[in-house]
Amino acid sequence: MRNARDVVSQIQSLPTLPQVVQNVVALVDNPDTSSSQLAQVISSDSGLVSKILKVVNSAYYGLPRKVSTLTQATVILGFHTIKNLVLTASVFSIFSKNGHPERFNRAEFWKHSLGCATASKVLAKRIRLGLPEEAFIAGLLHDIGKIVLDQFAHEDFEAVLDYLEANNVPFREAEEAVLGVDHTQIGSWLCDKWNFPLHVQEVVSFHHTPKLAEVNRKLVSIVHLADAIARWENLGNGGDRANPEFDPENWQILNIPEEELGEIIQEVIEEYGRAVILLDLFGVN
Repeated sequence: MRNARDVVSQIQSLPTLPQVVQNVVALVDNPDTSSSQLAQVISSDSGLVSKILKVVNSAYYGLPRKVSTLTQATVILGFHTIKNLVLTASVFSIFSKNGHPERFNRAEFWKHSLGCATASKVLAKRIRLGLPEEAFIAGLLHDIGKIVLDQFAHEDFEAVLDYLEANNVPFREAEEAVLGVDHTQIGSWLCDKWNFPLHVQEVVSFHHTPKLAEVNRKLVSIVHLADAIARWENLGNGGDRANPEFDPENWQILNIPEEELGEIIQEVIEEYGRAVILLDLFGVN
């Protein structure tokens, strides 16, 4: 088994979020920010502007008329949706390359992440948690540590994949056996470096073990269930071979009757069918 410190030292080159993204996050968190101020900051990155307007005018949102300015988009969709689009575009840009698709296919990984994000948003709305867009981005990033390992500690990640193929165990078990650290810890370090809110970092850290969550256990439980739904329904492939881990206690935490699962899954599948266009619009293929 590798020493965890050795693995961490290999990923010290973790990228920082672009300054424009950091500024957008700060502005959205400020209640005094105006739509024009937010649009002005985003406008400093022409590529980002193009991507956001392309998504806003896509069939995913189905707006009745074309949106031609960021200020319009911000007014129509709201600050949190625009923030999520900016974060999503940035994450996809940083981690989009697909170096060894025959072993760990990033396009399939992002489909799974989108499936989890979609299910998280559906569940957040169902239990009226508030800010379903926050649930979406938390679901999208839940397994981000796997991508970090693949991109910045690739030889170690290949050893994890070898262990998976030989032993057919959960992904985390293979990571711990080979590296002494798993993707939830790596992802948590990335969230800390990117100054993500504590509730997002907690989801990344504990989406497999929601009982350990302290900041927002309901959100962590939502992503825990959403991850299982995405895997049950084969919405992409996050690299796991073993059956999804699911703690039945989450039905009580979320106050969702288990018999409603079929209805929830149907809603997730329908919403995912609409959302999958986002991967093409953001250049993930």
